[in-house]
Parts: sequence; structure tokens; C-alpha cells
Amino acid sequence: MLTLFLKLLLAHIIGDFVLQTKALVVKRKENAFYLLLHVLIHVALVCLVFWQDIYSDWPYIAFIGLAHLAIDSLKIIGEKKWPSRPALLFVTDQLLHILVLLAVVAYRYGIPQYDADIWFSAKFLAYIIALLLTAVVSPIFLRVFFSKWQREQPFPAKKDETLLDAGLWIGIMERLIIVLFIQVGFLSGIGFLLAAKSIFRFGDLTNAKDTKFTEYVLVGTFASFLIAIVIGYALRVTLRYC
Repeated sequence: MLTLFLKLLLAHIIGDFVLQTKALVVKRKENAFYLLLHVLIHVALVCLVFWQDIYSDWPYIAFIGLAHLAIDSLKIIGEKKWPSRPALLFVTDQLLHILVLLAVVAYRYGIPQYDADIWFSAKFLAYIIALLLTAVVSPIFLRVFFSKWQREQPFPAKKDETLLDAGLWIGIMERLIIVLFIQVGFLSGIGFLLAAKSIFRFGDLTNAKDTKFTEYVLVGTFASFLIAIVIGYALRVTLRYC
């Protein structure tokens, strides 16, 4: 069951990323022939997966091919309607393709029986809580924590020179990395991460020539790291007693 899914996933990756050139991506938006060509490439790859029982498994091949055509057609329509949301369309497109593959595998072998209690186990809940604390609660806490300094002296926002919400996502990713490092015991990685961030920030701090801004950045960095370290060790201790 898992082997079939991995084979289908490999075929999808090869067809959607390896064999699909940038030129084909552009042309299939303008000409249906290239979209059909892309789908036929996928069908050929899926045929290789079901090669041993291709005569009995042809309905699965047809279903995957037609579903791929429908999903990609909807994506093209979405790209024309919402051109400013390529990331959302890309993720949705890939998730739908994977769901189709999972549906084929589930229909062929049946849905496996899993113990529902695993979703409510202490370990699983601990991971979910740590994830939410790191990615959702921490940014809110930091925003509230820094609000008094923002009111005291609002720092100039260089919207034209920075990416939208880039700082938010950098903070979330760095905290997730720190929590992960703590779980695997790679504590020296936290030092490397702090050093790397300091190097990248050095230019901004030098050019700013503003003591308060420098202090603001340093406090933010250390606060973010401290929160991640606390969450990481809290998760580690919790898992030890689960």
C-alpha cells in the first residue's frame, strides 16, 4: 500500500517538476494542447507504475489522468482570476493531486484501520501545543511585549525596502528551528543560528546608527530565542514523562 503511494508520488514529482519545463508551464496556460501534453506525460508515468497489471488497473490510470487534467485546468483559471496568490494556488494544486493519489491507493487496498486514540495521546497533544505556541502565540506575545516601545518611539517602517511580513515569518521559522534543535539535542545549532542572524543584521544595525533601534533589534532577537528555548525544553520534558 505504502509502496504504491510512493511510486505514484514519485511519478507525480517527475511529471510535475522534473519533466515540466518553464516553457511548458507558460504555454499550457495559453494553449490547451500543451496542457494535454503535460497530462499525457503524467499518464505515461502512471502506466509505468501499474505496468504489471495495466489491463486490470486502467480505471485508476484514467482516473488519475482525468483528475490531473481537471485540477490543472482549475489552477489555470485560478491564476487568471487571482494572479496575486500564486503560493496559495500552488499549494492547493499539489494537495489536490496528492489527495487523488491517496484516494486511488485507499480504493485499491481499502482504508487502513488506525487507533483513533493516537490523535488524542499526550505526545501528539504536546507537539500540537508546542507548534501553536511557537508559530501563533509567540508572535502575538512579542507584539504586545514591544508595543510600549513602539508607542514611545515608533521606528520608521521601510515598506519599500522589506518584504511583506518577512520579519514575522523569519521569527516563526527561527523559533521552529530552535525547538527542533532542542528535540534532537543539537544545541550548538542554536549558537550557529544566532551567529548567522547577527551577521545578516550587522549591516542594518551599522547603517541605522541608532542606539535605540539597535537595542530594539537585540531585545527582539533574544526574546524570540528565549521563548523558543523555553518551549523547546518544556516540550522535551513533557515528552519524557508522556
